[in-house]
Amino acid sequence: MAERQNPHRQQMLRGLSFDQLFAVRTIASAGSFREASKILCLTQPAISQRVQHIEHILGSPIFDRHSGVGVSLTDVGRTFLDFCDRSLLDLDRLCSDMAQNEEPESESTLSITAPSDSIQYFIIRLLPVLRARFPHRQVRVTQSGSRGESMQMMRSGAADVAFYRVPLDPALSVVAIMDEKLHLVAAPGHEILRVPAEQRAAALGAYSFATYIPSMRSRHLVERWSLKIGARLRVDIESQGLDVMKQAAVSGSALTVLPSTSIGEELKDGRLVVVDVDGMPLVRATAIAVRPGDERRAAIQEFIDLLVRISRASTDPSMPGFRWASDAKVGGGAAPPAAAAV
Repeated sequence: MAERQNPHRQQMLRGLSFDQLFAVRTIASAGSFREASKILCLTQPAISQRVQHIEHILGSPIFDRHSGVGVSLTDVGRTFLDFCDRSLLDLDRLCSDMAQNEEPESESTLSITAPSDSIQYFIIRLLPVLRARFPHRQVRVTQSGSRGESMQMMRSGAADVAFYRVPLDPALSVVAIMDEKLHLVAAPGHEILRVPAEQRAAALGAYSFATYIPSMRSRHLVERWSLKIGARLRVDIESQGLDVMKQAAVSGSALTVLPSTSIGEELKDGRLVVVDVDGMPLVRATAIAVRPGDERRAAIQEFIDLLVRISRASTDPSMPGFRWASDAKVGGGAAPPAAAAV
């Protein structure tokens, strides 16, 4: 390490957070800022800023940047990574010791049921963070084919937490709400883009439209939007799967409405564009619910708290918003726990 000693370095190092240490370890493990940003649900500039802050304190780079290839640790970086590993290991041991003293056996596992798109485009991205934060807790995720299936899994005890579309079910206690933005999207060369924005609602009926099957609540949301703006949709493709609708849009075969979580890569590389039209974006609410009486379980509180923290810290526009369901208009919600230091 460089010998230029900053008299305030030790004090500045004491100000580092575990989140910053975890970010460095994630970058080193992933091999690039881009892959780390996906795991941490943060933008690359946000991660770069954290690393630059640490490098400023140390007075030396901790990563060598290789254009188009990724990053590798410098000698200083390897020394600092050892410190990160030791510090995070000590934190894990503290959490484990506290868990053994405070948590019942049931807190060692958290079972989640959710629709396929929530799993594919969000929960899978979250799993590495969950497992890193709670290494001694098994997290199981099961796809639910319908709202009824989610309810059955909750009643039988096969799931502890259910993600399902609102309206809310009185048999469950809703602890949080996930808000996703849905956008009308099209291929870059689609004819709708040549129509003036103020005339697009009236023109929608002239083009093929791909959407959800009639029984899905997201279909109801799209239909309410079309009625509100006076648009008649020419539905030629109906599907339960987002990938079918997305492929229809990418190929130029149809317009469709998709959640922002599912189209980030396509928007970034230019395969899809957002169509500016009245009433968009829509907001789709997904309830995160537990069995009555489970609201205060440590595993559930910590899971929801992590979702809310990640959502508030993220600058990724495709990141869904999370909020505690303590608002009276939501009903049945558990209050959040006292905020812990980050």
